[in-house]
Amino acid sequence: MKATSARDTPMMRQFLAIKADYPDAVLCYRMGDFYELFLDDAVLVAPLLDITLTSRDKNKDKEGYEAVPMCGFPVHSAEGYIKRLAEFGHRVAICEQVEDPKEAGGKRLVKRGVVEVVTPGLVGDPSGLDGAQEVAVMSVVLGRPGEPAGLAILDASTGDFRATRVDGKPGDSVPELLLDELRRVSPREILCVAEDREQLAARLQSLLPKAVLTRVPAVSFDPSLAPVQPAGFDASGTGPDHRAAASLISYLGVNQPSALDHFPGLRNYRLGDTMVLDESTRTHLELFENNIDHGRDGTLVELLDASSTALGARRIAHWLRYPLLDPAEIRGRQDGVAALVERDRPRARLRLALREVRDLERILTRAARPTATPRELGVLRGSIRALPEVRASLGTGSGSEDLLPSGGLPAALLLPEPLPELTALLEDALIDDPPVIARGSRGAGVTGYIREGYRPELDLLRESAGKGREWIAGLEASERERTGIATLKVKFHPVHGYSLEVSKAQSSKVPDDYERKQTLANVERYTTPALAEVQGKVMGANERAAILEREILESLRLEVVAQADHIRAAANAVSVVDALASLAEVARRHGWVRPEVHEGETVEIRAGRHPVVESILNDAHAEGFVPNDTSLDSADAQILLLTGPNMSGKSTYLRQVALIVLLAQMGSWVPAESACIGVVDRIFTRVGASDRLARGESTFMVEMRETAEILRAATPSSLLILDEIGRGTSTFDGLSIAWAVLEHLHDTPGLRARTLFATHYHELTDLARTRTRVRNGHFEAREWNEEIVFLRRLVTGGASRSYGIAVAQLAGLPRPVVERARQILKNLEGGELDPEGLPRLAKEAGAATEEPGQLAFALGAPAPRPAEEEEVLSALRELDPNATTPLDALLLVTTLRDRLTKGNNS
Repeated sequence: MKATSARDTPMMRQFLAIKADYPDAVLCYRMGDFYELFLDDAVLVAPLLDITLTSRDKNKDKEGYEAVPMCGFPVHSAEGYIKRLAEFGHRVAICEQVEDPKEAGGKRLVKRGVVEVVTPGLVGDPSGLDGAQEVAVMSVVLGRPGEPAGLAILDASTGDFRATRVDGKPGDSVPELLLDELRRVSPREILCVAEDREQLAARLQSLLPKAVLTRVPAVSFDPSLAPVQPAGFDASGTGPDHRAAASLISYLGVNQPSALDHFPGLRNYRLGDTMVLDESTRTHLELFENNIDHGRDGTLVELLDASSTALGARRIAHWLRYPLLDPAEIRGRQDGVAALVERDRPRARLRLALREVRDLERILTRAARPTATPRELGVLRGSIRALPEVRASLGTGSGSEDLLPSGGLPAALLLPEPLPELTALLEDALIDDPPVIARGSRGAGVTGYIREGYRPELDLLRESAGKGREWIAGLEASERERTGIATLKVKFHPVHGYSLEVSKAQSSKVPDDYERKQTLANVERYTTPALAEVQGKVMGANERAAILEREILESLRLEVVAQADHIRAAANAVSVVDALASLAEVARRHGWVRPEVHEGETVEIRAGRHPVVESILNDAHAEGFVPNDTSLDSADAQILLLTGPNMSGKSTYLRQVALIVLLAQMGSWVPAESACIGVVDRIFTRVGASDRLARGESTFMVEMRETAEILRAATPSSLLILDEIGRGTSTFDGLSIAWAVLEHLHDTPGLRARTLFATHYHELTDLARTRTRVRNGHFEAREWNEEIVFLRRLVTGGASRSYGIAVAQLAGLPRPVVERARQILKNLEGGELDPEGLPRLAKEAGAATEEPGQLAFALGAPAPRPAEEEEVLSALRELDPNATTPLDALLLVTTLRDRLTKGNNS
């Protein structure tokens, strides 16, 4: 007869019934102090979390018995496991016991139900997250090609909820600006309807390979059906941004419905209000990740982040992602930095006060959940208790320690409003150090976290329980004396309660009024009528006290929910103040200055420096950074063409100009003696070599794609940083492309983007003769005893050499290789050929050759027939070098070569 399957047990039937409602989620099933996972969930999760896969079935080895795979993890460490599963892209349904086990009475299973679903973008508990990192879920609504698209973003851990629309262009199924915003936000999860999924998936595979694309029902995009209507949300709206926002509200309501009780207001924003920073620019400038190990070390955000709170760290990162375009708004932030930068002691006092404020936004998210614990409410209390001191440190007056002795704070320095009523309530209700309680327990069985004197009824229960415990505490001594059993002990068991424990060797001395309660291997446990009566009073009082404390805790949580908007407003003010204080601290520490930002199209920087490189040099006690000036003007010096050797500082200079502009427009001070910046709408960078082999794109293809995008999207207000355009192909091809790109940037009507262009093609310097807005500059270098000395100084004019061999020698190339390279270079520069008309570099070192003619070298071909040679020489004699551009010369050479080749083949 076939054995019964473990699937047929009451517990597994309950599990399978709940799992049926969440087929696409991993179900964490609460059993006591563990979350258990069964069947396919267990098989999937065990290797991911590196936990043991086992079975709870004792009969699994019997013939015909179907074992049930299982694994699990403790409740007290569940958050780490759940977050890891979400990071792997899985949805996690948290199934809790939703009734007290005592109510089940041991006769039936405890009722269980899913209380929330954690998804890759909806992190249920924000503890343990990187304070500076946004954890976003995004909803995308695509229109027909050419129509606007919409997107909405929600960071459920902080309550940041924003939406925008993106204009489409004819033929674009997915607008490029929408893709830029996807990359800038880098959401963990993206919501879309089924018909949009295919288009998005094709683009996201390479852009955001770790993002999870989640299909949601089309009905969830209907604003009129949103479960709540937060401030700023238009339930009657029909635009793509309204629909995207509605889907996020619905998605949160389905997966974490308790969060709707304190849902944040919607902030509508426009992409046109901030500078666009595409993925290439963020990568090349190393704003958030370095290009070595993709870590935070050596990045601009690491340098800028001297914040005292996680709130300030996130604000700085946001400002860096979204530099401003409005000079008035930029000056407002600058005023806030100015109020702090020169006042060291008041700023230090402010930063000290800010350290007492924890991550208010994420603390609020935890404290407002139905599973909030006393410790979480206590942490919230500590942070809002610190707000008055932050406000006081920003106060003004006549003392020398005030931030602004003249009175009046800049508008950017928002004062965090204290919350005296909520602070007083939590102070009165909670003890100084509330206990840590496991997830989902909500204080069950734990008492003592409500302060004495807060609720008289609770005090009476505690007093009653206390007297009973005192009586029980004295019971052991009195019973030893009465019975003569010296080893008698009073024991407590959470299930069986209090008992008198006697060893079996002493059981003959047990009085008649002892009632056996439990038999163990070596001891017997007893009770007495008096002990049973007192125990009932103690345990009854404890149970009623625990219930009352849980009720008080719930009332405190509801008050926090009622004050959620005020807490978020205070958190927002703290984040701004901390970010401004951080920028002031960095400016003071590194000697930065306040830039002037205006509506014009010039960039004037005096003695500019690379902020990160200078900081690294200072930390390493190396020689100081060499500053350089910059002058760009769309109407005059539009293009600065930079030549000079490798390692001379060209790439550093390109990046430092871009970073100074970016810093200025985020409201920061800048590393320079002075800076006057005309607002830049977008920074484009084409720097460095990279490939996308998985997509079949070579280094040169990637370079050309990025260059094409720059030429297509740049405006007169853009700043272009171009390094070595055309280097990924043959010299003539690369030179031709670079020349044509520069001409396009100069000659195209309505473009005139301010451009820094670094190159090793020295021929390009001739453009300054025919293009009035092209300026030449180079970084000086000197050779001394066959070694190169980099002066790092930018001077006007073009460089005549790249010193590549000297740099190769510095890099450690073997001396014979270096010497041979010098010989080949001399041959090339002298136009030396062998008797067959081939350059001597094609011969082995030391091979004898005869002097050739210059024409054969120019054409790179064997000697032509006399008639064709004479015709070509005649054309060359008629050529005026001073009136011929390099491109015209290249075209002529090609024509002459074709003529000679044709003659040879005839």
